[in-house]
Amino acid sequence: MKILYGLLTLLLLLPILLLAQDAEAGDTAAMIDSLSLSREQAILAEYGFRDVNTLSYVATKLEIQNMDRWKAALGLEPANKALDGKTLRNLELSPYRVLLAKQTVEYGYNELSTLGEISAKLSIPIKKLKAMLGNTDALDKTWDNRSIQALGITPMQIQETNEEFEQDILIYGSSVTLVGMLVVFSALLITSLLIRQMVHLNAKPKNASVIKLSSDGKLKAAPKDLSRNVIVAAITALHIHKQEIEERRRMVLTFRRTPTNQWRASAVLSMPNRELNSRR
Repeated sequence: MKILYGLLTLLLLLPILLLAQDAEAGDTAAMIDSLSLSREQAILAEYGFRDVNTLSYVATKLEIQNMDRWKAALGLEPANKALDGKTLRNLELSPYRVLLAKQTVEYGYNELSTLGEISAKLSIPIKKLKAMLGNTDALDKTWDNRSIQALGITPMQIQETNEEFEQDILIYGSSVTLVGMLVVFSALLITSLLIRQMVHLNAKPKNASVIKLSSDGKLKAAPKDLSRNVIVAAITALHIHKQEIEERRRMVLTFRRTPTNQWRASAVLSMPNRELNSRR
């Protein structure tokens, strides 16, 4: 029963959720249309053209240098000159889209491009780009996926920043290289110090105290930290050890093999020819 009640509740709430999503999508679309309308009004005030003007007229107002590239950025056929006399409304182009195409042709990006896309396009590290644009927090990633229009930055400012970066790229590259070399050499130095200290982990024990005696058994040299009693005990033990070795050597028996005569061993004491001679 509980599962049935849950399914009925979900079915009742589903239309409400769909209506909420539609309302949210509608609000988003309305917001985009409002921004686009306000931007087109700003374009009219700044450049003086609307969607009823022809493509060639708009190109003149925007001071387009490369007409073919601009038309290609708009998705039009560059070689089709008949399109130049048509209005933006007939071509289904808005003034805002025309301006974005002009920025794309001129800079390689437009005001709707994100800061991350511009960083990859200009080959500038994102942290360096944000720092040059005024964001001093290197760990702040809120700027990465926002358009430069939302950040209040114009494409011209990005271009000036790029020119400044290209002027200082040698100094910046040298500093990055120097920091990298310092990090590598520091790591090698620390590693060598650690390896040198690891030798002490398997260090051999110190040599034991050595007592030296002369050939006649007299004390020749001994460590200073040993007492006389210890020295006497060591010499006595050595003397007893030597005596034990000598006694063992005396107990070793050596056997000598007695030479034997084969004739005697076989009980043959005379030559057999003697008997033959006696018979004759």
